[in-house]
Amino acid sequence: MLRTAGPQDLPALREFLASANDAPYDISVVAEEKCFGPGIDGKPVVRVLEEGDRIRAVSVVCGRWIRLLAVARDARRQGIGRMLVADAEAMGATLVAAEPGNYFTPGVPMDDVASRTFCHAVGYIETRWTWNLEVGLEGIVAPTDVVRPTAADTDRVLHFVEAEFGKIWRFEAARALDREVPTAFIAEDAGRITGFAVHDVNNRGLGFFGPTGVAKSMRGHGIGGRLLLASLADLRRLGYTEAIIPWTDAIEFYRKCCGAKPAHRFIAFAKPRP
Repeated sequence: MLRTAGPQDLPALREFLASANDAPYDISVVAEEKCFGPGIDGKPVVRVLEEGDRIRAVSVVCGRWIRLLAVARDARRQGIGRMLVADAEAMGATLVAAEPGNYFTPGVPMDDVASRTFCHAVGYIETRWTWNLEVGLEGIVAPTDVVRPTAADTDRVLHFVEAEFGKIWRFEAARALDREVPTAFIAEDAGRITGFAVHDVNNRGLGFFGPTGVAKSMRGHGIGGRLLLASLADLRRLGYTEAIIPWTDAIEFYRKCCGAKPAHRFIAFAKPRP
């Protein structure tokens, strides 16, 4: 039976997703966020296929994105994935993974040949490639010339982020500021915000960094590197021993700033227009 799931299904969803997950991160930590957390296109729809009282497959759709798609390992190659994709497309989905604002991974892992083959088989094409980097946090020293914004700074920080980088990054930055201790830092020049960085926002609990950005007129002055180090030091304060820097091709920048190294490459897929 295919049905729409709700928050009351979270324990079963968390257990199922953990057993069916082929991505390189622990989805059980972020199952609630991935299943029921909003994205830039609003609230997601969680669909589950059950046999008896057992979940056999799950899809999470938010607007145009298939956020998650998982089939029990012993139920694969039986047409279930195709059925869930058709169901998602009936809701308007045309993109796989890489959902701005609430992504588990920025695409299908490059080394997940089975998932890549499946995406091609259901008519999706590869559209872009990107990296997730990893960096150990031991020895990271926070600079003193960037600051953690307070609640009073929220409006001007979000205005800066949206004006410079758009609504998607504002959506993510807002979640960093809506905490007792904001997981965010800003750089300023004569009272004017010149850059920002947030962390532990998307995939909260897994040690993800970003998004981050510096005003175009202020680039090339080391602001981005200092914001990065402030966030990494704060992730260490929160108990992480390493950080994930996702969805980036700026490999050399991160290597120079903090010693981050490429860990996993991902491919985003989309359904071609007729």
